[in-house]
Amino acid sequence: MIRYPYDRAQVANDIGKIDPRWMVKAASRTGKLIKAGAYNEKSAIWSTIKPVFMLLQHNKCAYCERLLEGPDHGTIDFDVEHYRPKNAVPVWPDPVRHDSFAYAFQTGAQGAGYHWLAYELENYAASCKICNTIQKLNFFPIAGRRAEQPATGASLEDARRALADEQPYLCYPIGDADEDPQALITFDATTAIPVAEDEVRRRRGQVMIDFFDLNGRDLLHLERARMISLVGTALLRRGNDFAHALPAAAQVAFGSASYPHASCIRAFVRQWSVDPTRAGTIHDACTDNALAASE
Repeated sequence: MIRYPYDRAQVANDIGKIDPRWMVKAASRTGKLIKAGAYNEKSAIWSTIKPVFMLLQHNKCAYCERLLEGPDHGTIDFDVEHYRPKNAVPVWPDPVRHDSFAYAFQTGAQGAGYHWLAYELENYAASCKICNTIQKLNFFPIAGRRAEQPATGASLEDARRALADEQPYLCYPIGDADEDPQALITFDATTAIPVAEDEVRRRRGQVMIDFFDLNGRDLLHLERARMISLVGTALLRRGNDFAHALPAAAQVAFGSASYPHASCIRAFVRQWSVDPTRAGTIHDACTDNALAASE
């Protein structure tokens, strides 16, 4: 998972090119939901603007970084995902679905949902269907107290503070309102691992890894291995070798946010810069795995 730059004015402008009245309609719908005190719509309009978030994320899932088709053909593969669910939020981990998870800390009580954020742009992300409809559903684990609909007349600052006080375990990867996901999760070869040293943030990284099953999905491991193999081979062809650390220019060149599994690639490149021998071992293993999978 990586952070994607966000410019609300630019996003609003891109939305306007798809539907000039979308923002007006969204504001009207939000007012009705706040008045109702719950999400009660029979139809929604957020799918209309799916291409905007797909392009913002380089046509990658916001959570697992799988590369999917672009807007011309790939809208069926993506969901507009609500970071904070619009409907009722059940307890996570679910004792039946997630019986292998056991934490020594609280992950939040159930809640009524965040209906007032159903049309908030900063609550959207483009997600693959596995991350959204299998892993995330309406779950939203938190360490603090779950926020409620802001009272009439509440300031924007108060509303944002209430959301921040929830201390969510999931990291919102768009814009800089939340922590950079790469400060919470890194990779050892193709395996996601928590990176933060302090216990609170380390828990957050581990919950995200578990929540999206980042280490339990074989396809993710295979795709990461293929990318490590490709990037390592490209660097070798440029004259780098596994006997020397990578120069800074090479590290920057192979850190593009547009790469599938960019977080994993960046971790591999960093590994090469501090321990070239270990990076060579990783590259060889990933190349072997990628070749074996293609046979």
